Amino acid sequence: MKHAIAILFLINLFCFSEESAIQITPESKVIVYSNYFWAPCKEAKALLQSRGIEYEEIKITFSRKKTEELAKLSGGTISVPQLIIDGKYFGGLKKLKTYFSNIK
Repeated sequence: MKHAIAILFLINLFCFSEESAIQITPESKVIVYSNYFWAPCKEAKALLQSRGIEYEEIKITFSRKKTEELAKLSGGTISVPQLIIDGKYFGGLKKLKTYFSNIK
């Protein structure tokens, strides 16, 4: 039991330190995987714009190739929006909102 707890602690420590390493600044290279006419995608892009952050948008709507690309980058997630920050998978709209709510 002690070993299992220690392993879980180390996994959480690694995961949280990796996430906190990703910073979104106006200098960041941001890629937003999105879909046509999808409100959460529009919301994510508006949130980035409101913070002065430019982004490249990749629409996966009718592209199996782009969907597969997203799945590889995100570890299997193909729901949109999904963000790649400076070449690292960041997450979706919920994580973006949480990130900015913690930044003053």
